[in-house]
Amino acid sequence: MLLRALGKVAGMTSLSRRGLLGAAAGSAAAVAAGATSAHAKPGRGPGHGHGPGHRRGQADLVLHGGSVLLLDRRFTVAEAVAIRGGVVVATGASRELRRWIGRRTEVVNLHGRTALPGINDSHVHGIRTGLALPPYNIDVGLSSIADVAAAVGEAAAAAEPGAWIRGKGWNQDDFAEGRAPTRQDLDAVSPDNPVALLDWSNHQLWVNSRALEVAGITASTQPPAGGVIVKDGSGQPTGLLFETAMGLVNQHIPPFTEEEQTGALQNNISLLLSQGITSYTEPGVGAVQRQIYERLAAAGELRMRVTALLSRDDDTYPVNADQVREILAGRGGRGSGRFRVNGVKLRADGVPIASRTAWMREPYVGGGRGSLVTDGSTDTEKVAELLEMIALVEAAGLQVGTHATGDAAIDVVAEGYARAARGRGRGHGRGRKHRHYVIHGDFAWPETLRLLARSGAGINFNPNIKQLIADSQPGVVGPERAAYQSPYAAALRAGVRVASSSDSPNVVPDWRQGLETILLRQGLSGEVSGPGQRIGLRPALESYTTVGAWQDHAEGWKGSLERGKVGDVCVLDGRLVDRKGRLALPAGEISGLGVAMTVVGGEVAYTAEDAAQRREATAAAGVSWASKPDPGGMCRHC
Repeated sequence: MLLRALGKVAGMTSLSRRGLLGAAAGSAAAVAAGATSAHAKPGRGPGHGHGPGHRRGQADLVLHGGSVLLLDRRFTVAEAVAIRGGVVVATGASRELRRWIGRRTEVVNLHGRTALPGINDSHVHGIRTGLALPPYNIDVGLSSIADVAAAVGEAAAAAEPGAWIRGKGWNQDDFAEGRAPTRQDLDAVSPDNPVALLDWSNHQLWVNSRALEVAGITASTQPPAGGVIVKDGSGQPTGLLFETAMGLVNQHIPPFTEEEQTGALQNNISLLLSQGITSYTEPGVGAVQRQIYERLAAAGELRMRVTALLSRDDDTYPVNADQVREILAGRGGRGSGRFRVNGVKLRADGVPIASRTAWMREPYVGGGRGSLVTDGSTDTEKVAELLEMIALVEAAGLQVGTHATGDAAIDVVAEGYARAARGRGRGHGRGRKHRHYVIHGDFAWPETLRLLARSGAGINFNPNIKQLIADSQPGVVGPERAAYQSPYAAALRAGVRVASSSDSPNVVPDWRQGLETILLRQGLSGEVSGPGQRIGLRPALESYTTVGAWQDHAEGWKGSLERGKVGDVCVLDGRLVDRKGRLALPAGEISGLGVAMTVVGGEVAYTAEDAAQRREATAAAGVSWASKPDPGGMCRHC
């Protein structure tokens, strides 16, 4: 399923100044209410500044003849937008923007298509996304255990003796065998090469006997706090490791080189640009990954805007307060330009899927409640550790983003954020608003959401994951909790700022599918899960644009196409909205809209036409595209 096409795309048509003027003269459409075309001062955010060869009143890029959704307070839909020096300088009717066109202006006729602010995917594991693609990992997002074994066998036959076989993407719910995988499934095809296959969610590792041997895992091995070593009836490890127990094997796998990670990051950026994404949050970078980002940003080679949360140097998340202190001691500066560090990523629990590792108030179907992954021998000790970790980051003046999916875990995180807010209210750090937020927040109940709202905290949902697991959730948490999962409507009613993100590479970074899922609440089968948690088009789009900018402390300079903000634009290959901002097609067809063009800081960074030509060129040269990840396609859940 890796490198799966994500939808039809088409190139844009660039026109001359005469072409634009002719089109504008023939247009009788009036500018939408509230749209403007006056001069604006350049904004002060990262990426601003005048480009070379500017003439007064001449834009670098003008998009016209379509529905330009500004995402301002009035939800204005204009016809055209002009960008100069990386900044939006005018919006309005096509005819009003004629004066911004000069000999050096690039002019694009939208032909009725929709342009909107560049998408802010507020939770993307950027380097991991690139590493999830071949040649760094084999694709094991397949429909049966037998198919996975065959793929591993093929890789083992080509590998050096003793070399690790790494894969990504399996999903137990997809397996035709209807059972959990085991080490024996892999032993027959790779008896001598250790195998480590990460599931789609990044919370389950499937290994063979050789990998267990290398890691020294036996029947008597005890898992670390928050981890699970799955064992069979005789007490022997089955080959499945959950949560922190994965580290027992991962520490023996040679890390990817800095060069490999840099290449993977560039592949990820190409993929995101093909999806109309111009900004993303990297939720957890260690020292090496941070250096990669900073080096690319300093060299002007980071092709989009990245906000990062820090993690440990080995790219894992802290499980105790001492590890948080280590991160804070080496945190360095906040960065500048297209790469900035805002805070620290913490992790409270696991995930509410087959592994049942999210910490829940009530038991799962079949029993068990999961647990926190922080250090401690009792729930009370684990809670105290997590609260102290939050307090340390708050005291350092940094933002906290905490992975929490189970309702019991979210309760603790919300209390930690509330304590931080109360501390600020008493004068400690008065006026600071770090905008802490809950990552995932699957089962945040209304009373917890209200506490988050009072604390000024946000929440970050993943609608693509909602679509992926909706059909299987009733069997894990029961029908009531399954329907409530990802409670968009409840969060908005509570007054919480709601952002949407993909959590790539766990799912494809396709915001159109995410938008469709927010509006319809359908699983892969088409069955609706929780219609009462549907929300409207405007807040759904804001969750991918303006709220992501808010989460980044950047709403003053990005997130909308208002004058003075950065000229980051996503152009769809079709009409998403009409001139009044209403959905212009059935919600079920949103995921079929291709991305035709992506603009970052007024510069065209991607066109579907160019991408198609590159694919044709590589195919003609006899190069397998699987070895050069296609920025226009990816697996459904790799």
